Amino acid sequence: MLTGDNVMFQVGVIMLIAFIGAGLARRSRQSVILGYILAGILIGPNMHFELGGIVYDGLLEDTSFIEAMSELGLILLLFFVGLEFSFSKLKKTKAPATILAVINLGINMFAGIILGTLLGWPIIDTIFLAGIIAMSSCAITAKSLIELERLANPETEFLLGMVIVENFLAMVLLTIVGGLVIKSGATPLSLSTLALGILVFYVFFIILAIWIIPRTVKQLKKIKSDEMFVLFALGIVFLSAALAEISNVPAIIGAFFIGMVFAETQISERFEQKISPFRDAFVAVFFVSFGMLIDPAMFSSVMWIVVIAVPLVIINDVFITAALAYFLGFSAKGAVSMGTSLCGRGAESVMYASVGSRAVGTTKGAEFFPFAGAFCFVMSVITPLLMRNSVTITEGLARRLPNYMKYSGAVIARTLSKLVMPANLRLYQRPRHLGFALILYFLVLTVLIATTGTLHLVVFGLGLGLTLLIWGVIDRELFPVVQHTNYTNLGVGPGSRAKVAHFVSTFVFISLLTIICMALLFIYNPFLASIVVLLYLGGVIRLMKQHYLWTSRPIQSPGKVVPEPQFPWEKPVAPSRIRRKDRGKWM
Repeated sequence: MLTGDNVMFQVGVIMLIAFIGAGLARRSRQSVILGYILAGILIGPNMHFELGGIVYDGLLEDTSFIEAMSELGLILLLFFVGLEFSFSKLKKTKAPATILAVINLGINMFAGIILGTLLGWPIIDTIFLAGIIAMSSCAITAKSLIELERLANPETEFLLGMVIVENFLAMVLLTIVGGLVIKSGATPLSLSTLALGILVFYVFFIILAIWIIPRTVKQLKKIKSDEMFVLFALGIVFLSAALAEISNVPAIIGAFFIGMVFAETQISERFEQKISPFRDAFVAVFFVSFGMLIDPAMFSSVMWIVVIAVPLVIINDVFITAALAYFLGFSAKGAVSMGTSLCGRGAESVMYASVGSRAVGTTKGAEFFPFAGAFCFVMSVITPLLMRNSVTITEGLARRLPNYMKYSGAVIARTLSKLVMPANLRLYQRPRHLGFALILYFLVLTVLIATTGTLHLVVFGLGLGLTLLIWGVIDRELFPVVQHTNYTNLGVGPGSRAKVAHFVSTFVFISLLTIICMALLFIYNPFLASIVVLLYLGGVIRLMKQHYLWTSRPIQSPGKVVPEPQFPWEKPVAPSRIRRKDRGKWM
């Protein structure tokens, strides 16, 4: 049993070590989270070494009290994450941010599940491993943007909106996964009971956000005493966490949602001012306690998992997500800048590791801690380097990509940007039924992922029919968009507008078809889903080649000859720079 002296000693050591760790991290221009974790490793019960005859076994051996304090820190952290979630901030960026967030999170989760399957881990452990790998860090992204003075860049608003949506999706996923994990000493829940608990939980917070809180904010604003306001704020946060646990949902989800409820109110700033000191202190305790639970001896056994996971994240964030952002209408440099900014991993990954390690249904909980610690450290070091060199990466890709890819990619970007990106003046009306069809598609996709057996095949058939319907709608609706879009500087030949519309709609169709086929096959064999991805890449390359051959033409202008189509990242080539023997080819 802990005595009073021991409790005071533990709290004092934790706070002082957290201070030292944060100071060293700031001097090294790294995230303070890394400083907290490394400090926790050094004082934790798993650190053992002998130096000059002196044996060191860590300063703190009993971590039960510190773990209880750290859970309070995690709840406060998620409350403030929810407090930053603003629907009004997403109004301008909703379409691009939502599309990018869903696909980025989905591909990263898919890569993590493939890795867990290769390791032979059980499905629950695999999902938590995928969560650790997939969660981009809000803090590291925002910190790096500030340090590199990129907050005023046009893509930054969309990037932050995307990270907000990812956090929301991560919480929804954690709600479901957390409910499926049976707590110690609890009786197993039926799927219907679990679904009912989650539904009641969500309905309660929807009612709270729409009717109750807007009608009580005026009364809350009348609370003049800061002491009373702090007591009210802490009470409602922890009661929301308790309500989540009663509904078989992780406690942190309750804190996140109550933060969302107050995010749009006039007292959100007062919450931040009065509770942030409590958050900072307890969150530091959380990360230090996380480090204390890491066994350094296990680093060697998880390091090769880190070596595989790091390239997977970089490929998805820097290349796949950046390519998607470019297709949606961002500039090439802006798209790569967004991709590199998403590579950071921090509190969100640690949160998944912490929840997963405490879940009774998991068997690899001991490996989550060292893996998450090492993975977050590596990604936090790599991310600023990637962000600083995003322009170099963009220019390198522009030099190495074949002309047909640059041409076709620019055509897709020019076309889809008119549908997706916000604009003050539109010459045509956005097809509303297309947006509804896409929402329905993603709902069917979610059900497909969650089902098995005959129902799984029936839902796939429904999704396949919906995909064909979307293809027909897009093919028809894109024609007026193409008619009002200028492709002159891309080198699109005259009379090719219909071909451009059909090409873009076909590209969208095979992308949606690939996603639905992956969801079908993944439940049977994840590697079959990987083969579908390879077939998709081959099909897209062939489609781009055909489009380039059928619609492109050299660009000519008075006094200048440009031998290749111009793209947003390239400058026109003057005639003096063209080899004499090649000039006739472009006349």
